[in-house]
Amino acid sequence: MDPWYSLGSGDMLEVAHMGLHVAQMTSQAAMRQCFEAVTVNPARILGLDGYGLQAGCHADFVLLQARDPVEALRLRATRLKVFRRGRLIAETPAATSALQLAGRPAHTSWMTP
Repeated sequence: MDPWYSLGSGDMLEVAHMGLHVAQMTSQAAMRQCFEAVTVNPARILGLDGYGLQAGCHADFVLLQARDPVEALRLRATRLKVFRRGRLIAETPAATSALQLAGRPAHTSWMTP
């Protein structure tokens, strides 16, 4: 349970998604800023050593089922894998959808092409 918000899950992407609506930050630039507000900016402010995606960093990251930050927020992306110090510690199968409509593809991806 989220210690600051009794209806929350402690998931910062959920916080960002809600914040987009409350603050009416619906442009793509604003969505990218909101994504950074819950990812790279807190680590930068805290001055964490070994944070980032460069060689030599700790390799702590979450792999999202999204092509970019906008898609991650818009679709509430599935967290496919979680790595800590380069070791896989959690994973979830990719979200899929099956369609039962005549003349339409049987499967679809909600991600943009």
